Order: sequence, then C-alpha cells, then structure tokens
Amino acid sequence: MKSDRRLPHALFVVLVLVGFLQTRHTAMTLPPVVAVHFVKGGAPNGWQTQSQMLMLALVLLGVCVLVGFGIPRIIAAIPVALVNLPNKTYWFAPERREQTIDFFKTWFAWFGCALLAFMIFVNHLVYEANQRQPKHLDTGAFLVATFTFLVFVAIYSMRIILRFGREPQE
Repeated sequence: MKSDRRLPHALFVVLVLVGFLQTRHTAMTLPPVVAVHFVKGGAPNGWQTQSQMLMLALVLLGVCVLVGFGIPRIIAAIPVALVNLPNKTYWFAPERREQTIDFFKTWFAWFGCALLAFMIFVNHLVYEANQRQPKHLDTGAFLVATFTFLVFVAIYSMRIILRFGREPQE
C-alpha cells in the first residue's frame, strides 16, 4: 500500500507548486484591497488587504498539509482509545495496524489533494472576480466546484464507512 501513496504525494507537490505560482502571480497583480467574500449573487461584501489574502492562502496551505499528511501521522501516534473509528479494536489489532495506518495515509493524502485543488480553484475565482469591473464572483463555477468537492467528500466518506464499518468475516 505504501507505493499507492506515491501518486497522491506527487500530485500534492504539483498542486503546491501550482498554488505557489498562482499566489505569486496574484501578489503581483491584485490591488492593495481585495474582495474576498461574496454574497449569493456574486457581489462582494467582504474585503482584505492583499497581504492578508496572501497570509490566508498560506494558512490554508498549512491546513491542507495537516489534513493530508498530519492527521494520519497523529492517528498512528495516539492511543487507539482516542481514535474515533468503528471496530477500532479489530482494525488496530497488531496484525492489521500497519495496513490500517497505510490506508489512512493514502486516503488522507488523496483528501489533501482534493482539498488543495478546490482551494486553488476558489482562489482563482476570487482573483478573476477582482479583475472584473464591477467586481463579481462567477457563482456558477463556484457552485460546480463546491458540488464536485462535496461529491468527492461523500464518496470518500462512504469508502471509509464501507471499509471500517464492519469486521470482515474471516
């Protein structure tokens, strides 16, 4: 299973590079005050300075790293009693523990990739909204991106539930 993690890890590195290049480009082209929050119709109603927006982008990147790579390491390090997982005694038994941790490392890496890709896309939409006069968010693209991400989360969640929700009959 460890080899299964190479692809999401490589993809995450590529996404970090894309996000960095996007942020660098954004930093050079946005005005000093940026629209960052938008109402239902796409009109801006929240603003930040350019430096605050860039700091937020870095914080969100840190969140993606924590979700994708930190959480499975935390799960591996904490006592099993603190893990919220159905049938955890079975799944964290010594003969299955490494396989269970490997599963979490792979799937959280994929989740981190999906979360980072979603945030890069939303950041792009915010950038595009700030290039328009008057400033306006493409709510259609935002809704499609949000729906796509939520479908991924639903599938991801079902995969975990189906895998760990019951003990296999041996």
